[in-house]
Amino acid sequence: MSGVDQVLALKEVMSRSPMMRLLEVEVISAHPGEVVMRATPDHRFDNQVGIAHGGYIASLLDNACGAAAHSVLDGKHYCLTLEIKVAFLRAIDANSGPLDIIGRVQKGGRQVVVTEGVIRDARGTDLATATSTLIVQPIPTAS
Repeated sequence: MSGVDQVLALKEVMSRSPMMRLLEVEVISAHPGEVVMRATPDHRFDNQVGIAHGGYIASLLDNACGAAAHSVLDGKHYCLTLEIKVAFLRAIDANSGPLDIIGRVQKGGRQVVVTEGVIRDARGTDLATATSTLIVQPIPTAS
């Protein structure tokens, strides 16, 4: 199964994942090196001042970056986030509407994949960005 096929299959995996159900993330499109997801923030994700918690925003970006990295892998490998840096550009809250979360591969490799992510509102305004480094690992085989 190609990396893109794996990413498209994430729709099924996400529907079973407690974290993805909580975040209500949907895969919109997937191509080699780029994945677009959508989520709509609501008050469940607010911090004490009424805007989306940074952990929620970072989780959305981490998922998009990871999915983009998976889109360039063969079916014999997976990747894990080594590090992620998030920049919060504008406040996100329950009134921000549906958000597009785009993950793109900057550099693919056999051991490490470097990605970037962006969260945009419906007007195309960038609300948060991320850069992420992921380590590539072989999928364990049954003994």
